[in-house]
Amino acid sequence: MQYSKRMRRACIEMGFWAILLLDLLWCGTHVVAGLVISLFLCSYLLYRMEAILNYRHSRPIRDRMTLPEVRRIELKYSRLDAFNTSEKRALVREGLDRYFYYVRYERVQSLLDRFAKDSRRVLDMGCGFAKNTMYAAEQLGSRSVGLDLDDLKLAWAVSEAFRREIDDRIGLLCADAAHPPMRPQSFDCIVMTEVLEHLVNPAQGLAACHELLAGQGLLILTVPSRHNLAYGNNPFILLEKLLSLLDDRILPGYHNLHAQEEYNRRNPEPEYAIHYNFSHQRLQRMLGEAGFRTIHSGSFEMEIFPYLLVETLCRGDAKRIRRYVAPLEKVITQFPVIGRLGQHLIYVARKNDS
Repeated sequence: MQYSKRMRRACIEMGFWAILLLDLLWCGTHVVAGLVISLFLCSYLLYRMEAILNYRHSRPIRDRMTLPEVRRIELKYSRLDAFNTSEKRALVREGLDRYFYYVRYERVQSLLDRFAKDSRRVLDMGCGFAKNTMYAAEQLGSRSVGLDLDDLKLAWAVSEAFRREIDDRIGLLCADAAHPPMRPQSFDCIVMTEVLEHLVNPAQGLAACHELLAGQGLLILTVPSRHNLAYGNNPFILLEKLLSLLDDRILPGYHNLHAQEEYNRRNPEPEYAIHYNFSHQRLQRMLGEAGFRTIHSGSFEMEIFPYLLVETLCRGDAKRIRRYVAPLEKVITQFPVIGRLGQHLIYVARKNDS
């Protein structure tokens, strides 16, 4: 049975927890417990140091990034055979991540069913392969438009829409999400999933959405979260994430730019493009400043140790993982605090008439 790197790390941390509790509750020496706490503290301080160094490394790169550069990098990846269709993008992921990849679309589509069932004009901003664009056209009966900077993804979406015989109900446009070439108040609902974090100026993206929405128009938004647990079991990091729900200033400076993994400036991927992470507080503030009021908020893709156990026991089979993780996740996300610590934030906001 193969164990992923994150599974091995999580098992080591859980082993430290077991030693800590064993010493505190049974042995009572407190010497071993003190040593384990010291190891956890050292690991936490290393994580903070790497976060600061990664921020210092990434910030100047982010500040120099331009829209043509972002587009060039996106097209580079879209030309790779492993990334040129939605299905291939899912298959390159490990089992648990593949399950989450599909669930991300399901979360957004459930919100479309719940909040936007009467929307006649829907814009999928940064649509990628246009899966949500097609869903709105087929399931909501909406006139649906998809906009993306990557014309290779749009070319695949055109052929897929033609295959599904809905090409007359959707429109696809290659353009910048921060400066869309459309008339103001053209849409009743805008879907913007995993897009805001890739914009050179995220505030401009929200301002564009506000301008394109008709009065009381709806925005459905998902972004990567700064509160996510990342399968960690270090008590100091867990405490940090919990306290960050009260005040996000406790979190270290974080821009996951030009890096293969979180806080890993030592193993850079030179052409990653822009990737922000948002806290609940910052996203709420940005929505308010852009002229929106939040009517629903939460998170999804909980990254916790039991899911890694399921992934290992299911040998990475995404269908089997769904069987066990889906009901477990449904229960966990009902808890008011834990349910806000997912890998992605998900918000529904209405445009203020004023």
